Amino acid sequence: MKENIGRYDMGILDDMKKTADKNDALDAFITNYCIDHPLSGSVRITLNDKIIYQKFCGKADYENDIELDENSVFSFYSLSKPFCAIGLLKLLDKGLVDIDDHPGEYLPEMRGFDKRVTIRQMLCHTSGLPDFETEDFMVKHPDGSYNKLKEALLQLSHYPMLFEPGTAGEYENINFLPLALIIENVSGISYSEYMEKEVFAPLGMSTARVDFPGLIVPERVKGYELVNGVRTHVDRCTDYLFGAGDIIGTLDDVYCLNKAIKNKTLLKPETWKQVLTPSPLNNMGFGCLVAEWHGMNRIMHNGGHPGFRTLHIQLPDDDFDIIFLFNTGNNDARYDISEKIYDIYYGGMIPDTVKAEMDKGYI
Repeated sequence: MKENIGRYDMGILDDMKKTADKNDALDAFITNYCIDHPLSGSVRITLNDKIIYQKFCGKADYENDIELDENSVFSFYSLSKPFCAIGLLKLLDKGLVDIDDHPGEYLPEMRGFDKRVTIRQMLCHTSGLPDFETEDFMVKHPDGSYNKLKEALLQLSHYPMLFEPGTAGEYENINFLPLALIIENVSGISYSEYMEKEVFAPLGMSTARVDFPGLIVPERVKGYELVNGVRTHVDRCTDYLFGAGDIIGTLDDVYCLNKAIKNKTLLKPETWKQVLTPSPLNNMGFGCLVAEWHGMNRIMHNGGHPGFRTLHIQLPDDDFDIIFLFNTGNNDARYDISEKIYDIYYGGMIPDTVKAEMDKGYI
């Protein structure tokens, strides 16, 4: 990342009128956006650990008329990956895993894959592993529940690699699902128990859980899609998302990721350096995208699946943080609102003749 390119007016916290004007402008934009689009979810912006803007729009449960609030529990989907990466890397710091090893060293079901694949490549999506989400594989193996995952990996090992390991970048869930199974094998406890003990509790993520069918969680948010123009509840999915998209939690839980990165907690400093060093093949660090946005350093990950869209943007030079947890999956408001946040809070500070794309398709 570039150094010293933060441009935010840090005096905004001392200028209440400036803060109010910016927040009013964003609030008006989101309110109008919700009129044109059936958006439902939460938006939070923080600066220097202080919430400077927060908004809840839509409902947590339309059928039962339940409002959203700061305690609403959302499905993170792929925003789960940074937390899985931290869990795996704690094993590295303890000397229990070498990320330059083949994953088959810790997970027998992975031994049939190309011997050049490493855990390091999986962490930054440069492994070339074939993914479950090919039409042929999903037809033959539609059940992606936990009890079927190891057999699915054995079958997937017979499919051709997407590319030679370490020569390209392709974002795929296959890179993270085996990491969660490795965590189980090495730690000797379930992934859910491990994440609670080693990641969630130490980071202060009091509501976060690893999701699974039948898990009852107070204040869980329902996900919705437009079906023939009608807002329709859709069931959450956990198939083939173990480790890759199965964490649920609140706005506060997501913000704990910001604190972990900026304070370099849980992992050794040299490990954090590896996490935040992007691969030249795809700008991916370990479980996060590390790339410029409007000329600023940005660390991010997002998530998406029917019913939900999520996004976490961290601008480390200014300690400016943006979180979106939406329980509507029918549009991509994350990108429109992200750009508007830039326009309002940073606009006019550099020429902006070309809209900066927010990594569309990376969900």
